[in-house]
Amino acid sequence: MKGVDMVINIKNEIGGFDYAGSRDSGVNIRETLRENLEKGINVTLDFTGMSGISHSFADEIVGIVVRAYGVDFIKNKLMLNNDNAEIKSLLNLVIRESRKISA
Repeated sequence: MKGVDMVINIKNEIGGFDYAGSRDSGVNIRETLRENLEKGINVTLDFTGMSGISHSFADEIVGIVVRAYGVDFIKNKLMLNNDNAEIKSLLNLVIRESRKISA
């Protein structure tokens, strides 16, 4: 696997806030992520400066993508950077939930 081709800075994408709470704030991120993954571009979601995210935001940016493409495809193309324990735990929860739905 080659190196990361694109970095999406979550804080910048949601207007500089340190908490991403709404599904709406994740729509553009998900679309950018999906477009790049479909082109074979590896993507890193960078959570620098983020204190937390909501379950609905996590589902919007990762859950929907996992349901569309499957976990194996995503885990080889999507990286996380600067995610704290709470963010990592929530993203993992959403991935587990999405696996059950898509199975």
